[in-house]
Amino acid sequence: MGFPMPLVMTMQPPIPLRRLILLLALLVPVSGVMAADAGPDEAATDSAISSPSLTLPGVVTEALQRDPNGVLTDAYIAEARALDRHASSLIAGNPVVALHYFSDQMRTNQGFHEWEGSVELPLWHLGQRSASRDVADSAAQAATAAGKVQRLRVAGAVREALWDLVITQERRTLAEQSLQTARQLEQDVEKRVNAGDLAKSDLLLARDETLLKQDDFYLANAESLHAQKRYRMLTGLAEYPASFSEQLSGQTVIDDQHPLLAELRARMEQAQADLRRAEKSSSDNTQLIVGTRRTRDSYSSENVDSVGIGVRIPIGTSSHNGPRIAAASTAFAESQARYERAKRELELALHEAHHNLETLREQLKLADEENTIMQESLRMARTAFRTGEIDLAQLLRIQSRAFNAERNLAVRKLEVEQAVARYNQAIGVTP
Repeated sequence: MGFPMPLVMTMQPPIPLRRLILLLALLVPVSGVMAADAGPDEAATDSAISSPSLTLPGVVTEALQRDPNGVLTDAYIAEARALDRHASSLIAGNPVVALHYFSDQMRTNQGFHEWEGSVELPLWHLGQRSASRDVADSAAQAATAAGKVQRLRVAGAVREALWDLVITQERRTLAEQSLQTARQLEQDVEKRVNAGDLAKSDLLLARDETLLKQDDFYLANAESLHAQKRYRMLTGLAEYPASFSEQLSGQTVIDDQHPLLAELRARMEQAQADLRRAEKSSSDNTQLIVGTRRTRDSYSSENVDSVGIGVRIPIGTSSHNGPRIAAASTAFAESQARYERAKRELELALHEAHHNLETLREQLKLADEENTIMQESLRMARTAFRTGEIDLAQLLRIQSRAFNAERNLAVRKLEVEQAVARYNQAIGVTP
């Protein structure tokens, strides 16, 4: 970042309008400036506190309690239990009770009447109950997998929120340190200006640098506050784990044990079983009819009681049963497509996570080397400035680059650990 040179007799490039306004605004006593600058140190900061007793799994559990998708997981479990009860039933559907009464009172009135009551029980088709059992079992597996997917997704949100929190806190801390350094330099320059060693333009330049660093601090502080708010809304906690770094998973490929693929595979098996059940249910279920009848032929006759049993067999046709089978076949095909699509997306996400991790590791090496060079350059520049070998503008340029190098190194270290967490998330590791 460039800075205007001190005002000397040689020709200088024109000062930008914004910078000129700042310089004119700074033509006030230094004490007034420093009093105004007291704000950033007392500015609102994030109140999130690190807790040694809090762990990453504990935070995930807290966030899981607040996750709106929890009701959906509960619904999956209830659905699986209902399918299990249906598959365990001795009959294929709801029984039907029928009651009939016949009398000749409205016609010949010879005293004839007849009462008939029956119960109709739908029977399982051959293979239909087995297919229903497969539907129930796969639904139960899918419900269990859905719970694991929910925790993995919440864990991903918590991971992002935690690393966003600590990275923004680190940037805020570094911005505050940079501001304090700028203030200290301004005080030193003021003393030298009062002693006649430096021109007043150098003091204006130092004050301008302080204002810029103050602006950086406010932005970093705002980002930190936003990150804290997101973390609190997600977890309901005001504290975060003092340590939540993760070990890189040794797994390198997406397998069928990934929670998301496990759920989709169970859904695919459920759709396949439902298709088999639809094929076995090519017509309505056969009804077993068990009933009793009481008959009297005339007023002088005795009641005659009898018990009967019967069967009602529906005849299925392709025109009526085809749409049901086709719908089940479509649902099965859609579940296959969702599984394959998710597998490709997960493989792509894993590739990106691995590539980003390797890139950040290389960038960390460069950042470490750059910071070493720039900190030594800053040390030498400060010495040269005190001895008058370089002017203030050159010192500020080197100081700015040194700060950027230090900030880049600190953030890169955190980003590498964040990349490890993202890799574990992509591979399906749940804390």
